[in-house]
Parts: sequence; C-alpha cells; structure tokens
Amino acid sequence: MEWAPRFCAKCVAQLVRYLTQHPRGLRADDLHLIGYSVGAHISGLVANYIDNELDGKLGRITGLDPTIFFYMGQNSSKDLDPSDAHFVDVLHTGAGILGQWGPTGHADFYINGGSSQPGCGSDTIFKTLACDHTKVTPYFIESIITKKGFWAYPCPTLLSFMLNLCRPDDSDYVLMGEHVSHDARGVYYVRTRADPPWALGPPLEIKQKLARRALAISNRLKKEINSSLRKK
Repeated sequence: MEWAPRFCAKCVAQLVRYLTQHPRGLRADDLHLIGYSVGAHISGLVANYIDNELDGKLGRITGLDPTIFFYMGQNSSKDLDPSDAHFVDVLHTGAGILGQWGPTGHADFYINGGSSQPGCGSDTIFKTLACDHTKVTPYFIESIITKKGFWAYPCPTLLSFMLNLCRPDDSDYVLMGEHVSHDARGVYYVRTRADPPWALGPPLEIKQKLARRALAISNRLKKEINSSLRKK
C-alpha cells in the first residue's frame, strides 16, 4: 500500500515544481496544503520531493485527523511532522481509533477530547467511528467562514479537559482552523456544538475583551472623522 501515497505525493510535488518554476508562479513558502486522513501524510510526503533551495519550503500543512493506518509515527520521512512545512497544524477527531493519537505538528488541536465527537452516536460502531473520523472536515470548512470561531486553549491533561478543570488565561486562547496563529505551539483542546454551526465562539471573558477593543477602534475612528470634518 505504500506505493500509492508516495505516487500521489510525487504528483503533487510536480505541481508544486510547476508553480514555482512558472514565470508568474510563486514560492512553495506561499502554499498551504490540506490533507485528510491518509492525505495528511501525503501532504507531509510532498516535502520529501521538492527542493527547498529551488522551490522553497512548504508554507503550511494542515492535517485533518491523520490516519493511524500505515503510519505509526516511527518514520518522520513518511509521517506528517513539523519539519515538513514552516507551520504544521493538526486537527484530531478520531485519535487513537482511525486517527493518530500523538501530536504530529507545531500545534495539535484535540476537538472534544480528540476521539469522540458529539452527534456521532449511531446504531453501529463502524458508523460511529467513521463519523468521528470524517467530522474533522466540516469543522475545518466552518472555521474558514465562521464569525464565532473555534477558540482552543492548552490544558495539562486530557482528563483535566474532560472534567472542565482547565483554567487558561485570556492570552492562552488561540483560534483553531484556517485562521490559526502560526505562532501557536503545543497541544490545545476545543469544544464544539453537536449540530451545525459547530463553533461555540470565544468564552465570555474573550468576548468582553473583543467588544472593548471594537468599541475603542470605533471611538478612535469617530474622533478622526470628526477632526477631519472640522478642518474642512
């Protein structure tokens, strides 16, 4: 089975090479690869087939619940890992079952604990596990357009997270998904709703801070406009 991911990665690498060598092309540093399940590892494999000197290094890779099958974290040249791009963020929804458990990026987000997703209960275990594994994709898609945002935070242990014992500071929160800060490092946890829209938005303290910031910006703009009108 290993030949298939390698072949796919080489094809994507050829596309990257074409884009970087084209007169109106771009550097690999400007690219963002997104891969789901095996595709997450394929995105990492692409890094093995591009020339960092000629093409640049991949700017970002987002791994959506990287599969546990075929890739067991024993070989960094096959697994998705932080060396594959300038920034690697990983979202876990079926970790330890169909997805890898351990962190594999600069920032790893364990959604609802990382293994079991709300709303995924079914009449068969296979459907339930498949739902957990695939639900990562709509989460990420929503992160692109949501105004609420998936606000994640670090926590000492998974047990602490599940028991609501985490006490993060306001500065500890980061957005998960498309708009994640590339400075994010480590393991984060985030909760979602059971039904769409899944994003819960920021906690009350963050909401109040954002509201104060928005009000301050609004007041400053009003002053600048009034000042400009007086001069006229």
